[in-house]
Amino acid sequence: MKAQLSITLLIGTLMWTGTAVAQSLKVVEKTNYYKIKGENAREFAQSMSKKGPYSRQHRTRAWATAARDISYQLVYNKEKKRCAITNAKVSLKITYTMPKLANPGKVSNKQKRNWQKMLGLLTKHERTHGLYYKQLASNVRRDLRRMKPASKCRDLVKRAKVIVEKLSAEDKKRNDRFDNRDRRNYRRMARIYRSS
Repeated sequence: MKAQLSITLLIGTLMWTGTAVAQSLKVVEKTNYYKIKGENAREFAQSMSKKGPYSRQHRTRAWATAARDISYQLVYNKEKKRCAITNAKVSLKITYTMPKLANPGKVSNKQKRNWQKMLGLLTKHERTHGLYYKQLASNVRRDLRRMKPASKCRDLVKRAKVIVEKLSAEDKKRNDRFDNRDRRNYRRMARIYRSS
């Protein structure tokens, strides 16, 4: 019943320009919903386990996920035998996949309160992943802009790929640690549906 996260591949592209560009860090967030059935917390849990999004990372279905897609562009000046970064443009798309009751009219007020508790815990968990992704995007842009000049622009491209892959790997470990730390939320949800 873990809230899982899925990771998409990083894409690097190039932009040739002779002028500096304004700072750019674009973040877009959206939420997709899948419908679940049930009239009590136990049935909600069973439906989420059956219909929830599939997490490739954990090779199982999850109750909710936060997926990231990050891309970057290097903006640089090339003068004689010197290629220097003038800017790094980073775009981040975060997609949350969350459950939604298909027939809320059939659910008692008590069970609606239980559902709101469960949904609140899931939302808090996935939004924390989203916060980590935003911090990753900010760190990618910072470290790319700090790259020292090279004699060839393709050397900067190679160096950028290494930097982004390293930051991405660190981000994955951080999110895994958070999943493990947040088991208390899973235990709280378990108490909710056991008492229903």
